[in-house]
Amino acid sequence: MLLAAGCGSSTAERGPPIERTFDIDWHDRASAQKIEYTARQIVFHHGRWSARITLHNGTDKLLYPAPWKPSDSNGLTWNGPALVYSGVDVLGNRRLIYVPADSATPEMPFPLARGATWRSTVSGKVPARPALPRGNKIWLRYSVVVAGMPYAEAAGNGDKVDWISDKAVVL
Repeated sequence: MLLAAGCGSSTAERGPPIERTFDIDWHDRASAQKIEYTARQIVFHHGRWSARITLHNGTDKLLYPAPWKPSDSNGLTWNGPALVYSGVDVLGNRRLIYVPADSATPEMPFPLARGATWRSTVSGKVPARPALPRGNKIWLRYSVVVAGMPYAEAAGNGDKVDWISDKAVVL
C-alpha cells in the first residue's frame, strides 16, 4: 500500500495550481503496427490536465482499447492515457511515473474500425504527490490498444500496442 501511494497515483488532494497551455503539433507512429497518434494541445487548469489527441487505425485489423478506467490499483496496472515523467518512487527507485487520465470525451469506439480515426480530449487530476516535475520533461502516453482481438483475449504483452510520445513539455 505504501508503494502505491507514491508511484504516480492520483490522490483526492489537489496538486499545486498550474495554469499553462501548450499548443503542440506532435505526430507519433507505433513501431509494431500502423497506428498514428497526434497531440494538439496539453492544458493544465484548475487542478486538472487535459490533452487533445487522435489515434488513427492504419492497420488492416480492428483496434480494441484496453480497459483503463481508474481502479483500486492506483495506476499500477494502467492501460489508459497518462502524463508520464521520470521520477523516484517511495523506495528511492527511478522509474516512470504515470499521471492517469480519468476521462475521455468522446470515449474510444469499441472496436475502432480499420482506417478510422478517434479524436478525443483526455483529462485527469494533477496529483499533489508526487508533484509534477518543474524543469523536466513530461511525455504523453496514448491509450493501449490491441490489434485484431479484444483485450481480454490477447495472448500476452506482445499483442498490445503501448506508445509514449517522443516529444515532451516542460513546466
